[in-house]
Amino acid sequence: MSQSSLIINGLEVRYEFKRSHRRSVVAKIRRDGVIEVRTPLLYRESDVAAFLNQHKRWIFNHLDRLQNADNQQKEYVSGEIHYYLGKQYILQVNKSDKNCVFIESNSLIVNCKNLDALENLDFLEHLLNNWYRAQAKIVFSNLLPPILEKFKKYNVSPAKISIRNMRSRWGSCSRRGNISLNLQLIKLNENCIRQVMIHEMCHLVYFNHQAGFYALMEEMMPDWKQWKKELKFL
Repeated sequence: MSQSSLIINGLEVRYEFKRSHRRSVVAKIRRDGVIEVRTPLLYRESDVAAFLNQHKRWIFNHLDRLQNADNQQKEYVSGEIHYYLGKQYILQVNKSDKNCVFIESNSLIVNCKNLDALENLDFLEHLLNNWYRAQAKIVFSNLLPPILEKFKKYNVSPAKISIRNMRSRWGSCSRRGNISLNLQLIKLNENCIRQVMIHEMCHLVYFNHQAGFYALMEEMMPDWKQWKKELKFL
């Protein structure tokens, strides 16, 4: 099978396709999130990508259920799929002389010096979440300055920005101007992160979702609706 990828719901999704003596196209999503596509002999790779784009809703629904199931049943063992900035990575857990997490090629490496900890899900989850939080601080800090610059003419800026693990919100803005961003955003495409940041910054000008709020969203990020849809993935 030939393997490629495309962006669906803000995430890079891998797919494999194989041509055969068949009359129609069939697709299924494996447990590892890879989409298997079988096509007639004359199908080109561009035809496969077009087919998958036409069936985004179906793909979204299946990946959504798969991801939600993974979120509830993470075992933090080698071979699991985890996400970072919209891309899939295969988790690799190793015994090492120090605790560290890093990305290498298509793998998310978790090195752990305590052998017992390799069987301690809470510790591995804590180690990985600390890495996600450290990356979020870097990525969010890099994305923020040009956004703040755009809002200068409205004479607003957040009193405080914090990163939190939130169950039901991607972000929030208090009446005191404190903005909170969901740690899970670090798993999504950068444009998804920008959309949430701009959304919360707009609340510094319009606290409620009134007409002016949406007009300001259009001004600050004309394609914001596209990226808001992607946020439904997780």
